[in-house]
Amino acid sequence: MEDIVAKARTVAAHALENEQRFDGSPFIGHPDAVAAIARDELGLPPECSAAVYLHEATRTHPDVDISAFPSDVLTMVDGLNKISTIKPKDTRLEAENYKKLIVQYSTDPRVTVLKIADRLEVMRKLAIFPKSSRDQKILETLMLYIPLAHQLGLYNIKRELENIYFRYAD
Repeated sequence: MEDIVAKARTVAAHALENEQRFDGSPFIGHPDAVAAIARDELGLPPECSAAVYLHEATRTHPDVDISAFPSDVLTMVDGLNKISTIKPKDTRLEAENYKKLIVQYSTDPRVTVLKIADRLEVMRKLAIFPKSSRDQKILETLMLYIPLAHQLGLYNIKRELENIYFRYAD
């Protein structure tokens, strides 16, 4: 099953080859780190790591063909892509409504866990973001992701998110 991760990473590396993070590092480092969190810290199966890579590949490049991957992976990718279209700041959604939307778009419960893993990676790299983006991410983390991690019993991740939040909060 690890082969599925290698194939998904290849697809993502090709789709993201010209993209960079705010610090100039290759963007593929983000899904690499999220996949590692899913695998090593959360103990999720290889399909979840594959979904992380394919989500990042198709989120900004919807023309990337991922139809050869198993249906459960495609379901997770679809859920992650739908969640990434929700912008709490733009929609003025209340935190509870946003959390409900995340769960609603997560027909596979692993999607919510992967979204939390994604946020954890972003928070670990918070210093690379401009201040306005950092401020938005720490507020979203406080209002949405910390309570969601708590509800799912991901207490170590909750604690780490809180620690990073307090480090950056004014």
